[in-house]
Amino acid sequence: MTQSVNHHPSISLLELYCDGSLNAEVALLVATHLDYCPHCQQLRHDIETDLGAQLAASTPASQDLHSADWLEMLNSIVATPQLPRTAASPAQSAEQLIQIGSYQFELPRSLRRVASKRSKWLSMGGIATARLPSGEPHHASLLFIDKHTDVPLHTHQGLEMTLVLAGEMVDENGHYVPGDLIINSPDDTHKPRNISDEPCLCLSVLSAPLQFKEGLTRWLNPLQRFFY
Repeated sequence: MTQSVNHHPSISLLELYCDGSLNAEVALLVATHLDYCPHCQQLRHDIETDLGAQLAASTPASQDLHSADWLEMLNSIVATPQLPRTAASPAQSAEQLIQIGSYQFELPRSLRRVASKRSKWLSMGGIATARLPSGEPHHASLLFIDKHTDVPLHTHQGLEMTLVLAGEMVDENGHYVPGDLIINSPDDTHKPRNISDEPCLCLSVLSAPLQFKEGLTRWLNPLQRFFY
């Protein structure tokens, strides 16, 4: 049974997304969340409508002389017949799926092209990461958590934004399903866990490396540059 999305970006984050103010990595995260979430799709529509009304209201009076030309151009665009959809090419079909060991996942539309350019998977136990093309300071990656696997307890030196793509996970603050967006700051310490019988795949965006807090995993902190 499909579970509903319960953890969403804030209104302010959606507004920044709609007006194009977010960096590419965070914008990718929000766009991918929108692929899952009808509630936020409606909010995006409302925000874009408001932004359009504000833009129209701020149009200088001198531009009114050209309104007829703009209307004619718009009508021409709307009247242009749409080309029939063609079957996906083998390359496009390959972008829809991602293989990790014996597991296969279908990716949401917004993530497919970027994910096809991912780096090689780096694995440690039941956890694996693959870097996505990204800039500074935000780094984006795919995060795989195998069934019945814990991510070590950690805190954050910056923002950690995680979007569940498939499967489920839990931490001290809640239970997360596909489409749920979790945002943690340096004030947050948590231990994500996959307690289900299915693997979990996430999209992660970090503005700084994690800091592991327990046992032998603290020895991994100097190696974070390979995972961040």
